[in-house]
Amino acid sequence: MQESKIAVIGAGTMGASIALALVSGGYPVLLKETDDKFLAKGFEVIDRLLASKVKKGMTEEAASSLRQMISGTTVYDDFAEVDFVIEAASENIDIKRQIFQDLDQYCHLEAILATNTSSLSISQIAGFTRRADKVVGMHFFNPAHIMKLVEVIPGLETSHDTVLSALELATSLGKLAIRVEECASFLVNRLLGRYMNEALFCLEEGLATVEEIDQAAVDFVVPIGPLALRDMNGADIGLAVATFNYNEYGPRFAVPALLGELVKENSLGQKTGAGFYSYDKETRKRQGVNPNLAAMLERARQTDSMGASKGEKFSAERLFLPMINEAFLAMQERICQPEDLDRALMAGLGMRKGPLTIASEMGLAQCLAEIERLSQVCGERFRPAPLLKRFVWAGRASVV
Repeated sequence: MQESKIAVIGAGTMGASIALALVSGGYPVLLKETDDKFLAKGFEVIDRLLASKVKKGMTEEAASSLRQMISGTTVYDDFAEVDFVIEAASENIDIKRQIFQDLDQYCHLEAILATNTSSLSISQIAGFTRRADKVVGMHFFNPAHIMKLVEVIPGLETSHDTVLSALELATSLGKLAIRVEECASFLVNRLLGRYMNEALFCLEEGLATVEEIDQAAVDFVVPIGPLALRDMNGADIGLAVATFNYNEYGPRFAVPALLGELVKENSLGQKTGAGFYSYDKETRKRQGVNPNLAAMLERARQTDSMGASKGEKFSAERLFLPMINEAFLAMQERICQPEDLDRALMAGLGMRKGPLTIASEMGLAQCLAEIERLSQVCGERFRPAPLLKRFVWAGRASVV
């Protein structure tokens, strides 16, 4: 990458972290916010992240040098000199419309405009400009200065050269850069959503407790259980994402009623002191299961009317079968190269092995048989992926 300066739009937690990732890779950054107050908060986040790096061994001189590579602004006056922009503003299409219209006006014609959206349409965002060929998705994972994955997503009009530039930039930062074709929630969050929803359905149906579900998942393949992860991210965000995916993909992404109950009770997770677990409001340390969860669970069970799988034996595999099924649907749609799928899930979620490896270790025939059985019990969310069936019919023992 030859860009002399890269701009980041939005100095929130994500934007600040992306800025730090960029300067750590040797790129000067122009960080823009809407006003001085938000910009100052962004630099406070950056200073905190750098202080953490110093505690872990970085020298004060190196940290100071990185900090000096970031300049701030509240206007677009200097954007004519910027070659690459990464937008990391709120996940709101109207906000992004205004930003990309402004960028189209102030940036030079060859500047590449990237969006860090985690789910919104790249093609729609590109349509806000007169340079759709120069607009691309670059989905960093939080925290961006630590997490290794960047999904690079072209829109319908994105040029090959723009995609290559985004892939090269991400790779130069030491990231695993994976090209992902445009679809709702892209690759990693799309597959994650199926697993997260299934954990809620298992809880609603009484197959296991909060702690049993989380421990089973951790013992099996992930660094943190799905319910603890939902508490970290927030039930309100979870409900918005789950609803978006349901609207895009239909019944297999049915939204568990329990998410709505948590939001109604303002039991959003760590940020409100309670979600699936209770937390100390000062330290945010876990203090056991939320004592109010039982009442919310009862209301959710009445809403979803889901008791078909009661009496089923719970296992960690049950949580990951929907993810595996979605992985085969994603391969069927050619969302990414098959060899990239497990690598992306491992880098983006910290999984010790990806869904295709899990399916291969289970045995594809056994995997399909269990999904087909559960489709009879649970309905649409376990409808088998046609590609998985074809793999089994062809006698394939594994994917990887």
